[in-house]
Amino acid sequence: MDNYRLYELLDIPDQVIVQLSEYGDTRDRTLSNDIYSKLLHRNEWDQGVKELQELLVNDTDGIQILWEQLNIVSNYTYDEYIRRGISLDIFAATMKFCARFLREHHAQCGVYKYVWAWWFPRQMSLSEFRIGALEYEFVDGQEREIAVHIPSDADMSKASIQKSLKDFSIFRDTFFSEWQGVRLTCNTWMLMPELQGFLNRDSNIIAFQNLFEIVSIDRDATWYMGWIYPGYEKIDEHLPENTLLQRELKKYLLVGNKFGIAKGYII
Repeated sequence: MDNYRLYELLDIPDQVIVQLSEYGDTRDRTLSNDIYSKLLHRNEWDQGVKELQELLVNDTDGIQILWEQLNIVSNYTYDEYIRRGISLDIFAATMKFCARFLREHHAQCGVYKYVWAWWFPRQMSLSEFRIGALEYEFVDGQEREIAVHIPSDADMSKASIQKSLKDFSIFRDTFFSEWQGVRLTCNTWMLMPELQGFLNRDSNIIAFQNLFEIVSIDRDATWYMGWIYPGYEKIDEHLPENTLLQRELKKYLLVGNKFGIAKGYII
């Protein structure tokens, strides 16, 4: 797929398209086969991204590394989708990950900056797919699992979640039949048991939580802050109170309690 066509398909912001095109037109390097390969193999993702960042030493806003990753999507990932018969709709929904985070960074900071290069290899290597509301990652590690991820723009209504799960089941059985019977897991703040006391019983988050059996809780994890309080890292009186969850969690945290991240599997 042509790079510019890809940018339009993924709804990359116009300003970023200009920057990507400028870099592409003046680019005086090619990726080594070693880095290319590392970006497509799970156990080498982190090293591949690190080496790419070291190569692009002047890439202060992440646009150069975004170009390099999208170039791989154009020249490898898209062709793999076509070869396997996976629809263009799923391809676009999955790869729009990068456009979504560009816009969210702009909304918070007033500038476009790409800071999620470390996550994109999942989509580039056809390990993760967005099916409706949710994303599903085939994790072939020490223990096989299908990790469910919740995009920031997900429709969390019960009907939407059920449709996503049903459609993913069909997708898995069609394209990854060897993964039938593998547990669907989720590692998220949305599974924290305290939410049962913060939110109403008819909450979409509570309905989602009730799909899972909780197996572990990490109360030292703090990355929930970026999702519940975007742009805030410090727990103090300045935390916003725009939603019921923000208000209730703020009260809970300000008296010294810990929140965190929980992991569970779909029952």
